[in-house]
Amino acid sequence: MIYILQGQEEYLIRQKINEFTSGPDAQIVRFDGSSKDFSIQQMLEACTSTSLFSDRNIVLVSQPFFLIKRVPDEELNDLYDYVSKPLFETELIFYTLSDNFNSRLKAYRTISGNAQIIDFKSYDYKYFNIYLRNRIAEEKLDISPDAVNVLGNICKRNITLLNRNIEVLSLYPEKINAEAVLKLCTASDENDVFEMINAITRKDVSETIRIERKMMNETDSVLGIVSLLANQLRYLYHVAWLQENGKKKHEIAQLTDSGDYRLNKALESLQKLNSTQILELLNALCTLDMRCKSDSSIPDYARLELFILDLLKKGNHAGYQTAV
Repeated sequence: MIYILQGQEEYLIRQKINEFTSGPDAQIVRFDGSSKDFSIQQMLEACTSTSLFSDRNIVLVSQPFFLIKRVPDEELNDLYDYVSKPLFETELIFYTLSDNFNSRLKAYRTISGNAQIIDFKSYDYKYFNIYLRNRIAEEKLDISPDAVNVLGNICKRNITLLNRNIEVLSLYPEKINAEAVLKLCTASDENDVFEMINAITRKDVSETIRIERKMMNETDSVLGIVSLLANQLRYLYHVAWLQENGKKKHEIAQLTDSGDYRLNKALESLQKLNSTQILELLNALCTLDMRCKSDSSIPDYARLELFILDLLKKGNHAGYQTAV
């Protein structure tokens, strides 16, 4: 059998892969289809190989390049031959954690014609709220009703993000209130925060403000944005440290438990941002966070924009000491 796993919900895709691989007597082979070392021929050999010790053969292929970009037909003829007559005892599973399969490609149409497509779309508002409350009950979180609403607004129907945040909240030793959720939980729209960090690095004031206002319209929480930026910068620092210590991309993904999308965005940001700059930005955000909490003389959103303007005007990220 052949499967194509796709969609926006990384958590549900990983959960489905765990279902495939958790059964008994399975020989499991994994391939990174985006790697320059990936070989279609080796993948097909894994599909047709037999084991004396296993009844099932599972071949997992993440980010297969031929489902993402156009490939000459002659490079895929052997794959098309296998797809037309797949082995019953082999489960060949193509999956993406970045939701970037291209259904217009001939390879996608040919493979999907003899495959089961499982699309993990985001839940609608009603079912997301049911899922949210069920997960809270499963984890036995001691959380206030207003904190539940804040958590739902932060996650915005993103099951993957919700489960990451619940994992963090489950370690909180006290009753979870709205303030704790804002401090501990990562907001959605990772793309926005990476683009904002990149705009700050480029000293692009108008783009930074545009992204900040977009995020404010969606979250209405300055402290939430500050927390999101700080979390992403800490993640960038971790990735940068691993890179500096010689780790390969697949090793970094494993050590940071990162999906392809998030890691690729991080590596893109780190092309123009070094570890020292990351620490300087974190220090500046810490100062902003303290002033938002201790000084109510001006609105937080105005303080955030003044912070951005002051940060970029100085031409570097060190020693943020403005009085805003």
